[in-house]
Amino acid sequence: MLTVKRIGEQDDLAGLVADINGAHWDDANDMGAYQVTDLAAYLRRTDTAFFACYQGARFLGMGSGRLEMKPYDRARWFYLDELDVVVNGRRQGAGRALLEAFLAHAEALGCEELWLGTELQNDAARALYDAAGPQERASFLGYTFKLGASDHG
Repeated sequence: MLTVKRIGEQDDLAGLVADINGAHWDDANDMGAYQVTDLAAYLRRTDTAFFACYQGARFLGMGSGRLEMKPYDRARWFYLDELDVVVNGRRQGAGRALLEAFLAHAEALGCEELWLGTELQNDAARALYDAAGPQERASFLGYTFKLGASDHG
């Protein structure tokens, strides 16, 4: 049975960080090493959400995102920044369970929509999101601007 839990500062962050850092991620996963202090700082923000998925004690994946508001009409929306499933945990429902948790969370916050993006070559993620029945699907080109500070600490 899968369990998806919203993570807060009161949870075992050291254990979760050990699970994340010890997991086998694919090469497409662009994630640095997690630190308890960084995760705790993220969780202290009132506009963020972090969920983890387990099958019993086995870590299967996690995701993070944040509440956003447009500068007009006070329109609230949720940006799902990361949704990652460990390589040996795929095709077991973890991605779908995490996505459903974020959709429910965004709806509970009164958001009009949840937005996420993925790379065009990420076939597994695209299949998951397509199967979830989005009302809109668009292709776009993303740009990244590297800034002067290489250390975010």
